[in-house]
Amino acid sequence: MNSRGTLINLNGRIIPLAEANVSVFDRSFLYGDSLYEVVRTYDGKPFRLKEHLERMEKSAILCSMKFSQSTDEYHREILKSIDAYRAQPGRASEDVYVRIVVSRGSGKIGFGLGNLETPTLYVIIVEPISMFPNKPFSKGTKLQISSRIRNSPKALDPAMKSGNYLNSLLAYLSAADAGFDDALMVDHQGFLTEGTTYNLFYANRGIVATAPLDVGILDGVTRRAVIDLCVEQGIPVREVRFPKEYLYEADEVFVTSSLKEVLPVLDIDGKKINKGKPGPIAARLAESFRELVKRELELA
Repeated sequence: MNSRGTLINLNGRIIPLAEANVSVFDRSFLYGDSLYEVVRTYDGKPFRLKEHLERMEKSAILCSMKFSQSTDEYHREILKSIDAYRAQPGRASEDVYVRIVVSRGSGKIGFGLGNLETPTLYVIIVEPISMFPNKPFSKGTKLQISSRIRNSPKALDPAMKSGNYLNSLLAYLSAADAGFDDALMVDHQGFLTEGTTYNLFYANRGIVATAPLDVGILDGVTRRAVIDLCVEQGIPVREVRFPKEYLYEADEVFVTSSLKEVLPVLDIDGKKINKGKPGPIAARLAESFRELVKRELELA
């Protein structure tokens, strides 16, 4: 398709990158009025794609968006796009990042739904996973707790995975300017919520903790898998509110997402966690998560 391999599926049509255009009157452009999901593949197979699309349906309810297409269509088109990517010369063995964006549509300027002139529009972007390099497990990541608070669930509910990401983007930019890899965010009461694009866990005295959903976080697919792995392996796990000081004193801190999987946090606000080394619980869960992927996708 192009030199970097990026593949675009626009409303069911795989098109050249140069032709991948969206109207300036599209509501995703005008208002951030869109939803999205991200999955990655392992040996060409997307992990828990069904769960991601079920979450997108829940996001649609939260923002009163009615899809003009079924999620079954999105599922088929994502698989088609992955196959088309891997059919390109030299790409057959590559794993990919897949992002589906669904816009409410385009039409006249104005919030009213009567201004819409098109059905919902979807775009599927497929790119090599190598374009999203992640820190190796042994190196971990270095995070700043942002002074910018997380959106309140009573304002823009973080449980809705929308294209309106300015809150998180600004937190990330501030952290990056200060020399950190990314940011963590607290709510208006000072309780930790999550990172800009990932969920947060810490471990102390063998007990794993993460913020509850009602504090205002995304119901992460990898987060859910890690909680289940803790239960299966007899690792005590709690969903509780906690302040930033708990992280400074933790034995381990780690984050989870589709791209990061399980990644240790070795520095928070300049304070070393576990003397700057990954801890045993994160290592165990990272290995268990990879084994879970292999079992579910029936990989060798």
